Amino acid sequence: PRLRICSPSIACPDSMSEPPTLDSLAAEVAALKATSLGTNAQALDAFYLLVCGVFVFFMQCGFALLEAGSVRTKNTKNILLKNLLDACLGAIIWWLWGMGVAYGDSGDYDDGNEFIGTAPNNGGPFAAAGWEGRDWQESGGEYYGYTMALWFFQYVFAAAAATIVSGAVAERAQLIAYLIYTTIITGFIYPVVVHWVWCDGGFLSGGFTGDKDKTWAGGCIDFAGSGVVHMTGGVAALCGAFVIGPRAGRFDESGKVMPIPGQSTPFQVVGTFILWMGWYGFNPGSTLGITPAGYGTIMARAAMCTTLSAAVGGITVVFFDRIFSKTYDVGMVCNGILAGLVSITAGCACMLPWAAFLTGFIGAFVYYGASKLLLKLQIDDPLDA
Repeated sequence: PRLRICSPSIACPDSMSEPPTLDSLAAEVAALKATSLGTNAQALDAFYLLVCGVFVFFMQCGFALLEAGSVRTKNTKNILLKNLLDACLGAIIWWLWGMGVAYGDSGDYDDGNEFIGTAPNNGGPFAAAGWEGRDWQESGGEYYGYTMALWFFQYVFAAAAATIVSGAVAERAQLIAYLIYTTIITGFIYPVVVHWVWCDGGFLSGGFTGDKDKTWAGGCIDFAGSGVVHMTGGVAALCGAFVIGPRAGRFDESGKVMPIPGQSTPFQVVGTFILWMGWYGFNPGSTLGITPAGYGTIMARAAMCTTLSAAVGGITVVFFDRIFSKTYDVGMVCNGILAGLVSITAGCACMLPWAAFLTGFIGAFVYYGASKLLLKLQIDDPLDA
């Protein structure tokens, strides 16, 4: 008897005396490929998000080392405790309502809420109430794994935005006050900004809102979060450092800056390297998938542009500072690298390499000028970042 090589999902000829033709075999192979890709694409994209999310979550270790190395020994446990509780409290808030505020139902397309996400009838992403049960399975539950991976990826972004502030108010903020801040930014500030820029229907979402009449000035493109994550956290950090005031002894009576060195330069350097590594989850991972056509190219471009901007940022800051300080400051290299990384995050997916180089170069001068301006205004940031 002839061997049947047809798949169970494709009918074979009734007559086994007729061998399959090349056309029929080609059609069967194409059908098998389509079925396989359709089944596995969501799983591959979910795995990709999880891996990139782990990279971003590991940035919490980078923040912890950088901040611990920048403060005095007596404040080490305090700053590390805040970083740990940031991650813990942020996860609970992002599960309960943060994800819903960011990506919840905005109502009908014609009259949806362009400012904040709301809960659909089944609760949707609020406490993941709409992500379970028979109704969920019948309405697309086969994508359940990808949805949860996306939740995790967005959570680690929220945790990064919240942790930015911990360094700016280090050695001064009480624990309870800091946890109140974490609750507010993770639950009520950051997710609202996410809805504006990254959610379909947001009034600043140039990339997702199809009807540009619903956007302000056409919206904006922020691929991985220069504004959504880092500017939101940076503005909150600036406000916190201004309101809480400088550390005792940071400025003398005449306003002159008095050095308060951190306890460990190795901690600062290792922390910076970890943050740099985490950015390869932050920026390339913001494709939110790897299987669609062209996404691999976007991922690779984002990684290359991220590398160039970080490298030129570190070199520019340290050599420019050398002109005035007459020394090569390791801290300046670290902060220059971070300045380059933040600068490239918005446009890393669409820039050419020379533009990424220029972005890091300009970002280095923006950082250096802002750093000196804060000292002139007697606003104290222990990390100077």
